[in-house]
Amino acid sequence: MRKHQLTILHPAKETPAKNLPDGAITGNGNVTAVLAGTPDRVRIYIGKADFWKADGRVYTEHKGGIAPLGMAEILLPQLAYADYRAEQDLDEACIRLHLTSGKLTANLKITVCAAENTVIFELDRTHPIVSASFSLIPLEGSEAVTSVGADGDVSYTVRGFDTPDCRFPTYGICAVKQISRTVTDGREHIVWAMCVSTNHDTAAYRRQAVERAQVLDEAACRKLLDAHDAWWKDFWSRSSVELPDEDLELYWYAGLYSIACCARNKKFPPGLWGSYSTDDGMGWFGDYHLNYNFEAPFYALTSSNHPELLECYASPLNDFLPVARKYAKDYLGIAGAYFPVGIGPLGLETDYRPDTKEHGHLFLGQKSNAAYGAVIPMMHWYGTRDTEFAKREYYDYLFAVAEFWENYLVFEDGKYQIYNDALNEVGWYSGPSYMPQGHDDKNPIVSCGLVRMLMKLMIDLSSELGMNTDKIPKWQHMLDNIVSAQTFEMQGKTYLRGIEGHHDIRELALECMFPAGEIGKYTTPALYEAAKNTHQHLSIWESNNRFCSYYPMAARLEYPPEEIIAHIHTNIEKHGLPNGMFRFAGGGLENSAAIPMTVNEMLLQSYEGILRLFPVWDKKQDARFRGLRAYGAFVIEADLENGRIRAEILSEKGMPLTIESPGSDYILFTGDGTAVPLTEQFTTVNTVSGERLTVTPNT
Repeated sequence: MRKHQLTILHPAKETPAKNLPDGAITGNGNVTAVLAGTPDRVRIYIGKADFWKADGRVYTEHKGGIAPLGMAEILLPQLAYADYRAEQDLDEACIRLHLTSGKLTANLKITVCAAENTVIFELDRTHPIVSASFSLIPLEGSEAVTSVGADGDVSYTVRGFDTPDCRFPTYGICAVKQISRTVTDGREHIVWAMCVSTNHDTAAYRRQAVERAQVLDEAACRKLLDAHDAWWKDFWSRSSVELPDEDLELYWYAGLYSIACCARNKKFPPGLWGSYSTDDGMGWFGDYHLNYNFEAPFYALTSSNHPELLECYASPLNDFLPVARKYAKDYLGIAGAYFPVGIGPLGLETDYRPDTKEHGHLFLGQKSNAAYGAVIPMMHWYGTRDTEFAKREYYDYLFAVAEFWENYLVFEDGKYQIYNDALNEVGWYSGPSYMPQGHDDKNPIVSCGLVRMLMKLMIDLSSELGMNTDKIPKWQHMLDNIVSAQTFEMQGKTYLRGIEGHHDIRELALECMFPAGEIGKYTTPALYEAAKNTHQHLSIWESNNRFCSYYPMAARLEYPPEEIIAHIHTNIEKHGLPNGMFRFAGGGLENSAAIPMTVNEMLLQSYEGILRLFPVWDKKQDARFRGLRAYGAFVIEADLENGRIRAEILSEKGMPLTIESPGSDYILFTGDGTAVPLTEQFTTVNTVSGERLTVTPNT
């Protein structure tokens, strides 16, 4: 297999930043490191998923939200004009920096250990001409409490936020110790280890970090590095792709890497910028925007066979449920969960705006935020059928959202109608008496699609779990009678109608297809045609907010693969950061999911309950994938070689398998060796848990 590595030939130009950094990144899912500075003054920003300033004041006036915890600085004064090369190794999850000035060199490797919150710095330099010093820089400002200190051979910095306006205190420590220093043949090798902890890990965070640093030695660091290598080897073994287009393959890995590096803290999932914060006052506080931004980074995780990274997803939704229930009762007079657009961790409200007509919060006219939060559980459930995870992590949340829609929908003229629910965000900033156009939209297509998605999910999930089965008839009635996606005709073509009574083409209308999955080629052919017309008419291949969805939509709409890939290359060139992430005028970490999800949909589709192998791929281009996950809890590996497809399908839960034939001369072999000719367009077979089925050409 190819090595997957991003090479950066200049120091970061826009780090620190209020959004995504442009320096090389790495992390263990909780602690992150971002490379910045210059050759002679190398800086490494340390972030942590739970390092939040939970300020309860008006957020536009104060610097709240996700913040950097610390910064390390390595001074190499003799290399001020050195040639610069940073390698962001995706396979091994580390950063390597190479500095060269004539015969003088320094090489730095940064590893955020996968097994614990320890960062290991390994510096190799020309000795004795190149001097080197390592220090921790306290980050002042934004009302932070900072301190520096030492305990024996361990030095540390502490940073925290605990003003009277903070809803909860946050403190963190970076504790550093030099592990070893050796000189051999004119080279000096130095190793430092930094232990990182916060009060959200333990009340004794300071003592824990310092004591851990004190006991670390060369053997312990080697053990941590070995465990790190093993963790990432296992991670990448769960799924992989091999594509003829090297950049497309590289960015599939880069997208998964950027989310894996910041999505393993079970109470603090990544927000708009992940935990790659390099400055205070990050844009929109780095919070959880529920009208797609929060969900989007997780889009590709189930299909890429990484459901383990979803263990953090539902935490802020569950923690905010008491507040959302209060909002529904106080503001709408109904039971259920009514979520604003933006929330924070541990029930934090990040949307307080006293000058809004919407009760001093940012609902932005939308009732669909909580339903949008259900798209990731939907993908997870149909992809894994994991009843234990569903019950533990997201069932209560989904039930509260379903309860909201039971009470909010209006049954009128034989249909469930949605009133006063904006399709697009509406303005909030014009004072308490201002109610902008759009707040009173009727039957917005996204909400209708999300409610249909939610009702299907609740019926299936509750039946499987045996929970709240008395609700199923009501949910079924809602599913059968809610207003469906509507269309209109313009110049001889049909298009999706965004909201009832309007004849304009709106990009959000397509969200009904992806991620909601309510429009498909075989399940709703008329709507599918309208969606394709809408998608083509919009032509928003470089949209600030739709990169993460417009491209998977194109795959589901079966655009020519070369067209999709060409547009991906354009976005890499125009909006790609050197570290493999993307920076548009809007959006953040969400865009890291765009290429993995699009590639997955090009190689394998199942959202309609029909398994399709290489559905949007040029059959003249060899490709292969391992471990992609399909609806029905099937895990597939497949090869396309010389125009012929071979696949192995693992049935994890024993669900029925419906497969679209790759061609009339293919055979499906079941686990007991029974040959089933795939001569029909669709073939359905029953499976048992653990069964492996194969698809092969007949000749």
